[in-house]
Amino acid sequence: MSFQWERTPEDALVELAEAYVTAIHDSIATLARRYAPEIEQWLKDNAPWTDRTGNARQTLMSEVEELANSAVIIILAHGMEYGVFLELAHGGRYSVIMPALDYFIPRIWADVLELLRS
Repeated sequence: MSFQWERTPEDALVELAEAYVTAIHDSIATLARRYAPEIEQWLKDNAPWTDRTGNARQTLMSEVEELANSAVIIILAHGMEYGVFLELAHGGRYSVIMPALDYFIPRIWADVLELLRS
């Protein structure tokens, strides 16, 4: 009895590794897209300043960017020019971005680790 390889083990390993990396990237992107609306709502609900016009709160945002198969980024941002002032002035008393990161990073990281274990 004999057999013949349809492809070399080296080629098969490369193909499987690429498929695995793509699957991980896709799963993390899905996870990020699931978190983005929750983060945006959290930003709006927990912004510590008193609204005058409501523009700063309304334009807080969270969106997902994918960089090819290499990175998935969740962007948290202010939509108003004075958002930088709110984040940095008065010793960060009106900051909402850093508290959001403190709140969500451990949760997201735990979900990523769980994803990698499965």
